[in-house]
Amino acid sequence: MNVLLIKHPTTHFSGTSPAVSGMPLGLLYVAASLKKAGHTVRIYDAIVEADESRWGYSVSGGIYQMGATWKEFKAVVDKLRPDVVGIANQYSSQVMNTLKAAEAIKELSKDIKVIVGGAHPSVRPEDFFRENNYVDYVVMGEGEATATELLESLEGKKDIKTVKGIAYISNGELVVHEKRGLIENIDSLPLPAYELLDLERYFYFNEKGRDSRENYRYPGSERSVSMITSRGCPFNCIFCSVHLGMGKKFRAHSAQSVLGHIGFLKEKYRINHIHFEDDNISLDTLRFNKILNCIIENNFDITWDTPNGLRADYLNEELLRKCRASGCTYLRIGVESANRHVNKEIIKKDLDIDKITEVSKACERIGIDLEAFYIIGFPGENIAQMKETINFALRQEGLYGLYPYNIFTATPLIGTDLYKICRQKGYLSKDISPENLATATQGEGLILTEDFSPTDLKKLLKQFRLRHYIAMLAYFIKFIISHPQYMFLRFKNRLVIKEACGHFFRFQAISFLEAIFGFRYKNCVINKVGIE
Repeated sequence: MNVLLIKHPTTHFSGTSPAVSGMPLGLLYVAASLKKAGHTVRIYDAIVEADESRWGYSVSGGIYQMGATWKEFKAVVDKLRPDVVGIANQYSSQVMNTLKAAEAIKELSKDIKVIVGGAHPSVRPEDFFRENNYVDYVVMGEGEATATELLESLEGKKDIKTVKGIAYISNGELVVHEKRGLIENIDSLPLPAYELLDLERYFYFNEKGRDSRENYRYPGSERSVSMITSRGCPFNCIFCSVHLGMGKKFRAHSAQSVLGHIGFLKEKYRINHIHFEDDNISLDTLRFNKILNCIIENNFDITWDTPNGLRADYLNEELLRKCRASGCTYLRIGVESANRHVNKEIIKKDLDIDKITEVSKACERIGIDLEAFYIIGFPGENIAQMKETINFALRQEGLYGLYPYNIFTATPLIGTDLYKICRQKGYLSKDISPENLATATQGEGLILTEDFSPTDLKKLLKQFRLRHYIAMLAYFIKFIISHPQYMFLRFKNRLVIKEACGHFFRFQAISFLEAIFGFRYKNCVINKVGIE
């Protein structure tokens, strides 16, 4: 069959993260499996393939759209004339755009079969069949095997009733099939179908600072890709939605497979940097050790980071030294709450807080840039406990340079235990709308309990940001005294000068100062990563 997989335009709201590009990794995996099954597959990224001058064009009232207009979107689909269109819906905040994309496709031809997959449809398939007939099927969970079997049924080679992991309307009623079991051996999956994308287009936007992942920038670092070496999370954090789509069982590519993947990317696309998107890349420490050893022994000459974070209690000094030797530019760890009771009994993370300090000290000693995620505003948490987390974050930053990537407000993502708790106890202060979900993590809280309100959280976060700059300055002075060559080396990176000049001429005072004095990737500078 002639299959078109789509990353649709997105909607953004005032106060949320800026619009960026990003490789549709999930679509690449599904595309590879469909190609292997004999289908003709193409991918349309309606953001990266759109005219960049209209990125973030205003719609109304602080709302702006990212990517192609709907007229342009329809023209592309019409030109490609697919039999089947698969639409990725990764975030609940983008459900309406998924439905708009489906509607636009059906306006072209009702004969085109529209399939929706991704995180949100895996949890709420019914949302795609309410008051419309634009979507034909929803794929739940991992899509590689399910999408392949679904297309077999559309070709008449398989009974639709035997396909697990799908939902659809039959005789006016919603039919939700039994969930498909997890893919146990993910080494059996073909490599993502990178050949279906113009990767140079993504590298172009990365070079312009429009990458969906932040990273230490050096000449050549724009040639970066995201990679997932494992799936599933065995832990029980109430706020996390990862296990809803990928399950709780940890399944990993072998070290040999990972190294083969990296080698392929290096040889074919001249990749210099990898974002390891795993949620638990270090969970199997033996495997992680092998991967790091092989990167070092094979002299891959790459840099890498872990933007989704990892657990501090699965790190040790030996691993950290290998991380630095193998090209790590930063590690992120998930702390969430520094209050032991909240961390263990409320969030269910059960992390030894002392391990955070241990890892922070080790990274400072070894020379690895370390960042941390924090979250406040959980049901059952009080203001004093939130302040404990904030004080911990600032203390770690001032003493050891552990950069607080952010202190987020707890967001009840649909399907998570946090969402269920808030619904059961009546703690939701607003509707779970796309806009409210999009702005929630940026400080516009959705949770109101007997102990705190969204206004309380905004005040705490405002106080934190001021104290954060003070802690950052304190550590900067300490670091400069220990490394007087830092500023000289920093300005040997021409991208730093270019970035600073850009902020200066746009009269962006704070951003200019951060570009000049920022030490977020301080150890990358001292280690001369990418410095000519």
